[in-house]
Amino acid sequence: MELTVKVSREGALMSREAAKIAEKMSAYSSRILLKHGDKTVNAKSLIGLLSLGIAEGMAVTIVASGEDEAKAAVALSSMLGA
Repeated sequence: MELTVKVSREGALMSREAAKIAEKMSAYSSRILLKHGDKTVNAKSLIGLLSLGIAEGMAVTIVASGEDEAKAAVALSSMLGA
């Protein structure tokens, strides 16, 4: 499942928020990736999330695959403020 969203939450991927996202995504069994530009990272990785340099107004693509992919993608979209 792929879902492109526009980040609308200020500070969505600053360290504290990225840690919350990584922790929440780790609860899902699905593989969850986040893409921005030419970079793709594991959404369960704090370092990976921070390396994207995502800011409010940017578009990102969520790629989830697995048994709970839809729930994971919706949850990540919500956490990004989309």
